[in-house]
Amino acid sequence: MVVGQKVALARVHAGKTVTINVTDTELAIACDDGIRTVRRTTDQPVRNIKASRPRKKDGVIA
Repeated sequence: MVVGQKVALARVHAGKTVTINVTDTELAIACDDGIRTVRRTTDQPVRNIKASRPRKKDGVIA
């Protein structure tokens, strides 16, 4: 979820780190297979610049 908007990629990207550039009108998502552009559906401002780190499952980063 980015700025209150849920963005679905694919299961191939599950657990991987992506970079998202946010503008007034779109989200540019940099994945392994290139950049995907998604139009914004909300006008909420960005509140958190850093995402939370990956959760640990049984002492191993999942």
